[in-house]
Amino acid sequence: MKALNILFLIIVFQIGNVFSQNPNVSVNLDTNAMLIGDQVDLNIKFSSPTQYNVLWPDIKDTLTANIEIVDRTLVDTIFSDNNENIILSQKLTLTSFDTGNYILPQMAFRYQIPDDTIQNVILSEALMLNVNTMTVDTTKAIKPIKAPFEAPYTFKEVFPWALGGIGVIAAIIFLIYYLRKRKKNEPVFKLKPKPKIPSHVIALDELDKLRRKKLWQTGNVKGFYTDLTDIVREYISGRFGIDAMEMTTFEIEASLRNVNQIPKENKEKLYN
Repeated sequence: MKALNILFLIIVFQIGNVFSQNPNVSVNLDTNAMLIGDQVDLNIKFSSPTQYNVLWPDIKDTLTANIEIVDRTLVDTIFSDNNENIILSQKLTLTSFDTGNYILPQMAFRYQIPDDTIQNVILSEALMLNVNTMTVDTTKAIKPIKAPFEAPYTFKEVFPWALGGIGVIAAIIFLIYYLRKRKKNEPVFKLKPKPKIPSHVIALDELDKLRRKKLWQTGNVKGFYTDLTDIVREYISGRFGIDAMEMTTFEIEASLRNVNQIPKENKEKLYN
């Protein structure tokens, strides 16, 4: 009798192992009732031995004509502690914009046992989803539509207007400045004057040019003295502010009489 009991337990244990090897699929909703336009999650799990080749169902953008899939996770894989079984899972986020009671159709999971050419199919359970509308109390008066909320302005929205305002103000200021300058007959923009070359530098440069002309060597003595006189007159004009180019020698002498920067002996050489 004891031997029969042991044999019975062995048979039950083996049967349990056989059933534990069979694939299993489970589907469930976070809730089976939702308001129109809300969202609900559909959780899908499929478990099978690790060595089975599983084909996940091709799920489109809708489950039915009235149930849409707005989001989905990737298929996640979890192995059991001894790596003998594998659990595949995915979450679908559903919504509906039509009220009613809808049946979520069964999903077909295909798998193939190693060394077996037959493709097996296991179906998920069909689920019911109730999509309800908002309850309206018809005994109360109809309230006016609420005005839209005013969102605060962002820097990105304000910046172009602020930049345009600054541009307009700058244009007005420039226009006023331009009209005032024009009325006074003054230039709008004053160019920075070039640094004035010292009179002695100009004179030395002109003397060098005169030397290279070689007027004296070629017998053009008159031309040499004419150019030399002009160089001296230009130097006196630039250095002492005297209009020597338009003056006679006597007038230049009179103008330089009170100029103390020129030594007396140099004045005598200049006049002679």
